[in-house]
Amino acid sequence: MKPALLLYPHISSYPVLLLLGFFFGWLLARSRARFYGILPRDLDNIGLIIPIAGLFGARLFARLFYAKLPLLEALKVWEGDGLVFYGGFLFGIGAVFLYGFIRKIRLLNLADCVAPSVALGLAFGRVGCFLAGCCWGDVCVDHGRLSAIQDPQVMSRIQTLPAISQAGWPFAVQFPEKSDAYKQHSKLGVMTAASGESLPVHPVQLYEAVLAAGLCVYLCLRSRSTRQQGDIALLMLIGYALIRFATEFLRADNKVYAFGLTFSQVVSIWILLGGVICISLRAILQRERPVPLAGKEPHLVSTGGSGSSSSI
Repeated sequence: MKPALLLYPHISSYPVLLLLGFFFGWLLARSRARFYGILPRDLDNIGLIIPIAGLFGARLFARLFYAKLPLLEALKVWEGDGLVFYGGFLFGIGAVFLYGFIRKIRLLNLADCVAPSVALGLAFGRVGCFLAGCCWGDVCVDHGRLSAIQDPQVMSRIQTLPAISQAGWPFAVQFPEKSDAYKQHSKLGVMTAASGESLPVHPVQLYEAVLAAGLCVYLCLRSRSTRQQGDIALLMLIGYALIRFATEFLRADNKVYAFGLTFSQVVSIWILLGGVICISLRAILQRERPVPLAGKEPHLVSTGGSGSSSSI
């Protein structure tokens, strides 16, 4: 955990990692633009739009679904703190599609182009979470040490999978005093007052970062052989929904939202269902007529008028 990269001047780790994620995601998407018939300057404009729309959505979801504020109050995103990835993801993708619609860019091509960048940005963001000490994982101690916890719902949230959350788990880490994990364990009474660190916990942030980076690599490699528009975007949606659904079982900071699942797991299920439905519908429609292939030769989209354009 290293919440501050520099103390003088004070520079926090998390926003730096977010900016790095946006930057390298933009570079990756820009390098893929011409393959999908997209002008690189359109990716420059999108690179400016996504941070604004994404941060707004992430703050709105945090205030609306976690702080449970009324809608009008939740819209005051400049107040309080907290970010929810799915809020940033949905608002960011919505802004990209709106831009593509206005610019008359094929939306499936645009989605395929930026899909690996989303996974890459997520990987950077989760490293930022680890450095900031948020989104910590389940405790890795013997079950008997948690006997002070009487509430089974609380118990299920801090040690959901006891089989892989025992003492001696090789990847377990401890967060320092004043971290959120330390405060949670102290409040639950599962460690002594003299402890200078939290109990060992799963570094679930790094698990997700590694899986997201792997998903990014897979999507880039798959782009070379895919023959259907929208394939890469659908694989990204399904892949991340599975990653998030699985890693949420090792998150100790999220409360149960519905049906014994967290809010992010419920959203993951809806995204997964949406992806499966899209694949099924496309397979049915393809029987009647083939979906146009994404050509290997770039075909730049006409912007109308004189063809000149300036970045936003």
